[in-house]
Amino acid sequence: MASVGSKREYGAAQSSVYLITSDGRTLELPIPSRSPNDPLRWSLLKRATVMGVTSVFTVVGLVLVQGTSLLLFELENEYSPESIKPLRLDVLSSVPCLCWGIGALTWVPLSMAIGRRPVLLLATLILTGGTFLAAVSQGFYSHLIARCLQGVAGAVSPSTMILTVIDLTFIHQRPQWTGLFWCMTTVLSNVGLALTPSIISAGGSWRAFYWAWLGPCILLILLALFWAPETSFKRPPIAFDGHVISQAETGKITIYSSWEEVPGGQPKPDAPPTTRKASAFLKSIIFGTQTETGGWLAMKAFPRQLMFCALNPLVLWVMLLNTFVFGGMVITCQSYAQVLMAPPYDFTFHQIGLAKLSPAIGAFLAYPVSGILTTYLIRVLASRNRGVREPEHYLPSFFIPIILSSVSLALFGIATERRWDWRWILLFVGLDYLSAIATFSTNVVWITESFPEFAGAAIVVVGAGSYGTSFVLSSVIAPWIQSQGLGMTYIELGILTVALGFFGFPINFWGKRYREYIYRRWSGM
Repeated sequence: MASVGSKREYGAAQSSVYLITSDGRTLELPIPSRSPNDPLRWSLLKRATVMGVTSVFTVVGLVLVQGTSLLLFELENEYSPESIKPLRLDVLSSVPCLCWGIGALTWVPLSMAIGRRPVLLLATLILTGGTFLAAVSQGFYSHLIARCLQGVAGAVSPSTMILTVIDLTFIHQRPQWTGLFWCMTTVLSNVGLALTPSIISAGGSWRAFYWAWLGPCILLILLALFWAPETSFKRPPIAFDGHVISQAETGKITIYSSWEEVPGGQPKPDAPPTTRKASAFLKSIIFGTQTETGGWLAMKAFPRQLMFCALNPLVLWVMLLNTFVFGGMVITCQSYAQVLMAPPYDFTFHQIGLAKLSPAIGAFLAYPVSGILTTYLIRVLASRNRGVREPEHYLPSFFIPIILSSVSLALFGIATERRWDWRWILLFVGLDYLSAIATFSTNVVWITESFPEFAGAAIVVVGAGSYGTSFVLSSVIAPWIQSQGLGMTYIELGILTVALGFFGFPINFWGKRYREYIYRRWSGM
């Protein structure tokens, strides 16, 4: 904690947080306000309910975004290559990656302006509309538009939903909650995908897949209306332990000696509402327990923050790493079904659906790696650092996912080219999923805790950038395989992943001075 006159600024401004006290207690930061709308004051049941709603949305969105890859064999009978030129049929399964990037670029600044709840409501409506359009589509391009809508709506999960998880948790809880959120939603979505062949068989057409998931989409609208209150909350300055503490939404904490030094002075009691009853009722439906958010000024500042993060080598490293890990998972999921349905495996459509349980198991095992292990490492390293948690303490959590990703990609390529037993292929697919989910969970915690003032923009750069470039990677994989062969392509992809992963470690370990310079130069953008 550095002194500047009578005002003292906590280390969170430079991303370092005093987390472990001398007697071993873990501090609960940020400090909750007295407002009942402060999500950190909500009961565990209420916070878990909000997490449940966001998780259900994520599960449905992931099933709809990924499910079309299982329908390609059915769609070959629907769309001839001549009717869809110049595009290929697999664009229907890969284009949501691109739309995830576009959606993240839209949802995060909008949530900063109007709040998380309205964004979630809008996304549920778009997801429902896109699913209905896909079910009734009569041509390839109307189906493609529906897939784009589903991708844009689903982009709420890796962007605004992550900010919601941060809103609901204390700093020391975020690795576990973020890891639990991604691991469990991925597990459940793969279980849902495993049911796809049965749904199609019962419905007699690939359209049955969309009709079956239209019901959960409509249910999501009700869940978002009644069980998803606003989580974005601007905490007013509070008196604590003889000082006045001002806490920004970004995580920056400033300590003053008296109320006279606080910009704006002591906060006044909330004024009674002056809007008409009809307007107040409509506002409550759309915004719920709306708290003060950043407003349109925050959205106006967002492009500058986005540019800063895009040019920041520490954030850029995370984005490129996520590109190769997530992109490797995408192309693996697109190819392993085709491999297993071809000789010598000759899997049936129903067996391919059951094969989706392998990624589910991998995602389940990602939670101990990304949640439990990271929390343990942070506590140990912070205790050895006089109780101060540095963002660099998160870096050891990258080791296991990077190694698993590179090894699983390389071995998957060798196994498919040499026709190893199908159990090996499913094992490598599960390990690839484990590494991808663990990497993304660790990425989120690293970038939001390293640059709390730019958390939203950093998530967009990592999300929009990596998902967009993953789409490019999945588009060039076919000619890459033709020139190098399947096995060599995946080996090279694994080598690139591990090289990029470990290349970034010295940059980040020695990047503390660079982070401090960034905050001195650009704090308050």
